[in-house]
Amino acid sequence: MSWTPQPGPQRAFVNSPVFEVVYGGARGGGKTDAALGDFALHVARFGAAAKGLLVRRQRVALEPTIARARQIFAGAGGAKWAEARSRFEWPCGARLYFRYLDNDADADLYQGHDYTRVYVEELTQFPNPAPVDKLKATLRSAAGAHCGFRATCNPGGPGHNWVKARYIDAGAEAIIAEPFRNPFDGTVSELKRQFIPAKLADNPALLKNDPNYIPRLQQSGSADLVRAWLEGDWNVIQGAFFDGWSNRNIVAPFAVPHDWLRLRAFDWGYAAPFSVGWWAQVADDYRAGPGLILPRGALVRYREWYGCTGRPGEGVRLDAEAVARGILQREVGETIGVAVADPSIFSQDGGPSIGERMRRAGVRFRPADNTRVGKAGALSGWYWC
Repeated sequence: MSWTPQPGPQRAFVNSPVFEVVYGGARGGGKTDAALGDFALHVARFGAAAKGLLVRRQRVALEPTIARARQIFAGAGGAKWAEARSRFEWPCGARLYFRYLDNDADADLYQGHDYTRVYVEELTQFPNPAPVDKLKATLRSAAGAHCGFRATCNPGGPGHNWVKARYIDAGAEAIIAEPFRNPFDGTVSELKRQFIPAKLADNPALLKNDPNYIPRLQQSGSADLVRAWLEGDWNVIQGAFFDGWSNRNIVAPFAVPHDWLRLRAFDWGYAAPFSVGWWAQVADDYRAGPGLILPRGALVRYREWYGCTGRPGEGVRLDAEAVARGILQREVGETIGVAVADPSIFSQDGGPSIGERMRRAGVRFRPADNTRVGKAGALSGWYWC
């Protein structure tokens, strides 16, 4: 075949034996070639048993991938594009389908399908992992071909947070094993996942053939977004309220002075995670470490309780009373001066509200102003409506 992976992360991607591999980071890192080349190699190994599905969020986004696939597959087994069926067909019988999931519910249409490779391009364009996870149920092979899930992505997009939590935070090329128990015989097996980072410098072919690619990127967005595109920086979240967030906002632990005003903020969740944050307001300029002065009035988040199972977006399903007890246990010896919560917990639906149930359990909140710019200005939601 004519396609070969470039040395570095592209080669690591196509050679990984791990079931679930995500490749990406910077724009121009050779992600599309890696996905298409991986399937070409898969066909060379398994022949007619190779059956793939490549998915993007929108139909129009498939067009450049199909165009590149024509170039790669023409010299990789002689595959031909079948427009009516939206798939590439190899003389040996292998197939690679190109589809899009415009809505999350579209994933249900693939129930009963079977593939040996599922590829998702631009994984962060999916706001939640549910439709992507459903596609994994299609991975099976009666012929014994190696089945695997592969995805590519850049930082940003509506799915940035869950993708970062599931794949990126574990570290570059770290292999994470997730255990599963067989309900029939009780045996435990593992599925492994891995993130392989790629930067623009890892695609020397692009830089050689298009030397003006970097300047064009630099004029296409904010400094933070360009840094994410060039360096694959997953700590940049374009469009977030705190879009300047970085490690500079994290300070080494220190004992919070007793005279600082302490605040508690709460966002309810049951099936989805809840979040309790404890904050302290700096009374006067305070030296928190060598060369670090916290200015008067600054807010320091000194404790957090996040009700998550460890799976992105999945809550621990504690009731209001259990959450209240957990808050009280964490606040022993403290005086909380201000406690605010999302106004939704005060809504009644045929019985006591979440806020009322927590009050009866000993934890009081007042409704925050959760608009982006509150009545008293930005971030005035600390002070209640």
